[in-house]
Amino acid sequence: MTDGEIKIRRSARVLLLDADDRVLLLKIHDPSAVRGPNPLPSVDFWLLVGGGLEQSETYEEAARREVFEETGISDFTLGRCILRHDKVVENPYGELQHVYQQIFVGRVPSGVPVSFAGHEPLEASTTIGYAWFTHAEMLDRERHETFVPLGLSGLFAEALLR
Repeated sequence: MTDGEIKIRRSARVLLLDADDRVLLLKIHDPSAVRGPNPLPSVDFWLLVGGGLEQSETYEEAARREVFEETGISDFTLGRCILRHDKVVENPYGELQHVYQQIFVGRVPSGVPVSFAGHEPLEASTTIGYAWFTHAEMLDRERHETFVPLGLSGLFAEALLR
């Protein structure tokens, strides 16, 4: 399926909060992120857990699968969708993609171990770490670091209020 010459990619991400209201973010290094339409300001950025939907998969199913694949965490609660948005980006292979994304809130106990054992080759080559952030830590660090989606601290604050 395409938008003219642009590939369509459906994606699900999870604002995964622990019992201490910290969000899990993946540290990404991706040179393609600064190219194409809607470029990020840096090749290094913090990203919510998630990824593309497989054929015939729902957004919720993809969110659950991606949390497990990207973190090894299987014991979590997936909540409601808190944001739907779309944008055109250039992927790591130089192709334009129109990304339709839904972001969900998830809950996990504090202290759950994170594992990158389930990463696909592209994820393994671009994911360089992870961290749990409080809202205050994110606000402090977003002055000199990039958090994706842009404006994530506002979405994080909204999720904490509900």
